[in-house]
Amino acid sequence: MASVLPFKDGGLNLAYLVGVLGEIPDKDGALRELHRVLDQGGALSISEVLIDPDYSLRRTTIARAGEAGFEPCQEFGNFFAYVVNFRKRDNLS
Repeated sequence: MASVLPFKDGGLNLAYLVGVLGEIPDKDGALRELHRVLDQGGALSISEVLIDPDYSLRRTTIARAGEAGFEPCQEFGNFFAYVVNFRKRDNLS
């Protein structure tokens, strides 16, 4: 289950989601859980491709990740395929 990961708080420094965010029923819970398991300054990379039936718009992905405590630091691609890299913010406020 993506919203309960078997890692300690701050135990990871990088997480990749490639064409998977749309497949997760509790997207917000999964992103909050990734925030928990990533260390200070940890990175999250999310990739999406339009041919995926569960494709998320880039702005939707950025907004969701922002609510979970991430800020975008790099963006690549276009409407049809993109990658957004995020850094974990120090706090959720």
